[in-house]
Amino acid sequence: MTRASNYTRWIVGPLVAAAALAMATTGASGDTAPAPVPGSQGIDTSLPMTPSAVTIQGRGAFANLTLTVNQTASLSNQAVSITWTGGTPTRQGPGRFGAQFLQIMQCWGDDDGTVAGNPGPPPEQCVQGAAAGTYGGVPGNSLPNGFAASRIISRSDWKNFNKDVGFLETSTTNVWRPFRSVTGKVINSHTDPNFNPQIVGGNFWLNDFFSIITTNEIAAAVTGADGRGAELFEVLTGQQSAGLGCGRKSQPVSGGDPKIPQCWLVIVPRGTPTAENVGTPFAAEADQFGVYTSPLSPTAWANRIAIPLSFKQVDSPCAIGAEERRVAGTELMIGAISSWQPALCTSGSGPPYAYAPVSDASARQQLASPVAGGPGMVAIARPLAASTASSTNPVVYAPIGASGIAVGFNIERIPALDAPAATQLISGVRVAELNLTPRLVAKLLTQSYTSQIRIGGGQPNYEWAKKNPVHLGLDPDFLQFNPEFKLLQIQASREFGGLQVVAGTTDAAQLVWEWIFADPEASAWLAGAPDQWGMKVNSVYATQASANSTGIAFGEPMPNTFPKNEPYCYQAPNIGTSPPVVPPPLCITDWMPSARSMSEVARVVRTAFDGARIGANPFATAPSDVWKRDIPQGIGTRSILSLTDTNSAARFGLQTARLSRAGDNGATRRFIAANTAGLAAGVTSMRPRSEASVLEPAWSTNVADAYPLTSITYAAIRPLSLDQTARDQYAALLDYAAGPGQVVGTDVGQLPAGYLPLPAALATQTRAAAAQVRTMQPPAPSTTTTSTTTTAPPTTSATAVSRPVSRPVSTRPPVTVSGPVVDTTLAVLDTAPPTSVEDSTTTTTEVSTTVAPTTTLPSVDQQGPATTVAPPVTPAAAPTKARFVMAGMGIVSLLSALGALEITKRARRANGSSLEGSHGA
Repeated sequence: MTRASNYTRWIVGPLVAAAALAMATTGASGDTAPAPVPGSQGIDTSLPMTPSAVTIQGRGAFANLTLTVNQTASLSNQAVSITWTGGTPTRQGPGRFGAQFLQIMQCWGDDDGTVAGNPGPPPEQCVQGAAAGTYGGVPGNSLPNGFAASRIISRSDWKNFNKDVGFLETSTTNVWRPFRSVTGKVINSHTDPNFNPQIVGGNFWLNDFFSIITTNEIAAAVTGADGRGAELFEVLTGQQSAGLGCGRKSQPVSGGDPKIPQCWLVIVPRGTPTAENVGTPFAAEADQFGVYTSPLSPTAWANRIAIPLSFKQVDSPCAIGAEERRVAGTELMIGAISSWQPALCTSGSGPPYAYAPVSDASARQQLASPVAGGPGMVAIARPLAASTASSTNPVVYAPIGASGIAVGFNIERIPALDAPAATQLISGVRVAELNLTPRLVAKLLTQSYTSQIRIGGGQPNYEWAKKNPVHLGLDPDFLQFNPEFKLLQIQASREFGGLQVVAGTTDAAQLVWEWIFADPEASAWLAGAPDQWGMKVNSVYATQASANSTGIAFGEPMPNTFPKNEPYCYQAPNIGTSPPVVPPPLCITDWMPSARSMSEVARVVRTAFDGARIGANPFATAPSDVWKRDIPQGIGTRSILSLTDTNSAARFGLQTARLSRAGDNGATRRFIAANTAGLAAGVTSMRPRSEASVLEPAWSTNVADAYPLTSITYAAIRPLSLDQTARDQYAALLDYAAGPGQVVGTDVGQLPAGYLPLPAALATQTRAAAAQVRTMQPPAPSTTTTSTTTTAPPTTSATAVSRPVSRPVSTRPPVTVSGPVVDTTLAVLDTAPPTSVEDSTTTTTEVSTTVAPTTTLPSVDQQGPATTVAPPVTPAAAPTKARFVMAGMGIVSLLSALGALEITKRARRANGSSLEGSHGA
């Protein structure tokens, strides 16, 4: 095994390579759509190499197979990239994966000693087999049968039968490869042979460590015509998979403390049916049956390729019982602060910094109206409202992170029936690039494609929807910038007609809406004007009251959520039991559920599974049992879109769309990627809108190749409210954020992928702010005489702040937007709800106030400012100490405090009675 050095980007075959050369990189015509070219949307979705990348060779019949994994160390719950060369092209029939494919899984355990040249774990300790773990088995159009994706390795009537190799299930005579978890628990049979869906209370799948929903296995991966292939694999820590326990002290040790288990990435290459089906009834007619056996069978497992993995420690390395410093704020900083925190607390001088992700408005409120035990610092993208400013207790702002909001996607090519041969060659290969405009994103956010209103089996008869496409892939507005999709088809029309989004209020949501409203093309469409092809906005989102079916214009005040306002709900017919069961209605929040966090959104897209409870259970005996979770999208047919942050997208290996700038509506508009160059230019395009030089988007500013949804996160702190120890420790965090924390890398303490290292001027501003936090002194008190009143001059100068709103229209009446339902189980994280006074994100009035900065702040383009720091003074009284649970490592459970965005289910307006397929239109 050797580390990868020179890595060749994956190009599938000469036909596709030629097509890629013909692709337009940044421009597209708005009037004349170019001819579709196979592969023109890009085919290389491999992730960047890291210092821990490895390359390894296969053995035996697979000796020519060379595999490269881009990262094998310092892992967390994330995606890794697996690419290979020297394989035999995958053969279709029967099913998409008839022969010559790869199966990929994650395992745990010490080397079993069976392969001296390639140490690896025993097959009993691998997460595999759940892809076939649904009643009815694997669809025949992917794998030819369930055995190739299962843990059944033999039967008593097969020639290869050996009851000592696995667990013999006497009722079926199946021999199962058991699963042995790191906890010591063993699962023998994985399915119940007596399961009857008509009997309430039974479970078909018996393994409580992983299932078809939670497994990370790749049941089949395709090798292209040129012997190359690529996959993105989600590795799991002990938090996501208790059966593996990776990165956690979870493996029992006799007479001692548990240890962190060795974990592995295992690839099992599958060859010809003749070789793979030896000892089974299918060997004689191998070509007819395809590869029929489990990858855990002894014949297949003999060829397994194991790559050791090492994880960042899941459990906090900080000293138990140490006094913590609380920080609360935007989720955009979770990735960075989760990386910094262990480095800070193990350096010997810093305390544990406990980060609680809360809504931006709540973070501002907690700083504006602090309570005992509240956070001393918050992380926000927009400053506090001017009404909360205090000249006697000013707020210091320090930039600590630069990232962005991105449209992340996971799309695998399904060629149209009449697509050319070059397109057929890359069937199943992921699409690497999308080009989207503000109007296209507006269409996805407003439930305007008809797949969003074809809920269940019904569909309302809306006038506005008569000329609207079913989903994005059929929209001429999209095809003019993404012509290859004319050669493709989409199976998951529900997921491809909308976006996976986060629930609750966020500054990120407001940023997206501001970008959309600032674009004349999108703004006109939202106002009710159809596009060139006749598509209209869903009328409940029309920004003109006369065009809105509610009579109230959408968009005033500026939204800071992604509301799901479509009112139609589908009422399924009663289930014919005795007494009959009345199904609960299905509404848009059931059809397209929101996630609790942006990282959860990204993981939904990585797994192509949004958890929608829309599958009908015809045997339900109670209303609560009628709708069950849909299953993940199938192998090679995934199509799903999202709005997430650039760090989460990078963490889970999502491709991200290139976006056009607001106002760039011409025939030669440019589409800009959310990469380092795009984010850097995006920062340059931002302008200060407050006394603290807090940079925010300036939509009228035209900076070449500036990514439009760039965001800067600021630490905000009121030093005079804290004791000197707290001030010193928060200042140390700022110093780290401006220095070592901006070094990009995968190790603890470094800046994770998806963030832009702070430009020099912003890093200098942060270091100056740290000095302010340490040394700021209160203003001199007022003095009076019997005849006149004089006020001592402040210790620093004051600057007025103006908070204009970049919005072309501000005359529409307010619209009532449904708010989130708060999960009270974690409400302690967000105890100070925002008020209309504090939350500046919805105001349209310019206000001003004064504060007392002590530092000359730089512009973004400067390399370093002159800095003046006030001398130290006696600190203000210290707040009451409080304990706080570390939240940065448990993002999903903590963010449930934000709740799930719901609308009141409207009066049932059911049309039709047949249930629609979960992925069909």
